[in-house]
Amino acid sequence: MEYVFGTKGGTEVLKTKGRAHTSLTGWQQVEQVHQDRETVTDSFWVVRKLDSAEDAAGNCYDWYEIDRHYRTVDRSGPIAAKVARTTAAAEIAFVTLAEAGTIDEETAGEHAELFAEWAENVSYKAGDIRRRGLELYRCIQGHTSQAGWEPENAASLWKKTADPAEEWPSWSQPVGANDAYSAGDKVSHNGKRWVSTADGNVWEPGVYGWEEQPLQTTKENEL
Repeated sequence: MEYVFGTKGGTEVLKTKGRAHTSLTGWQQVEQVHQDRETVTDSFWVVRKLDSAEDAAGNCYDWYEIDRHYRTVDRSGPIAAKVARTTAAAEIAFVTLAEAGTIDEETAGEHAELFAEWAENVSYKAGDIRRRGLELYRCIQGHTSQAGWEPENAASLWKKTADPAEEWPSWSQPVGANDAYSAGDKVSHNGKRWVSTADGNVWEPGVYGWEEQPLQTTKENEL
């Protein structure tokens, strides 16, 4: 049923359209949801029925004189939709910046739920970050995924990103520039702690490009 409100000769009128005629009396309330998702509720008193008509398509029209017409508009729908769109855009931007390297891996790891799960038969490119369980992995070589090439099982294709809860993750041999260490990155290797002194560092700690860091003593740990 469709409803339209208007005036005729200074009298407020309600026009209805449907597949059958209406017979409205007394207090009525109609609700309409608009394209912008606003919900408009009209409450009114039907004074009397003015006229009825039909067209060739079988539509039935009725006109009513109404009084004490009150309208309320609920805009919570559009607001919620706008917030949802804004949030989604922010999440997409975060993932894009993380994959571009603008957001560090530690920060990305703190919001792992924003990244899509790894899946089979998907074309991945170097730099893509995907979630596998609670862990994030960065693609280091473009490929189409398949069973057996899960990130944790394909070191030549994926590299686990830094865990924000792990300050000194174990060093792993980079395959190339895509997974090379940056200056300032921390790792543990051969029972020692190291900090990278160069960007694009693919060398093993103790060989080149790393500075050994002193381990905390037992007394320091207790403090």
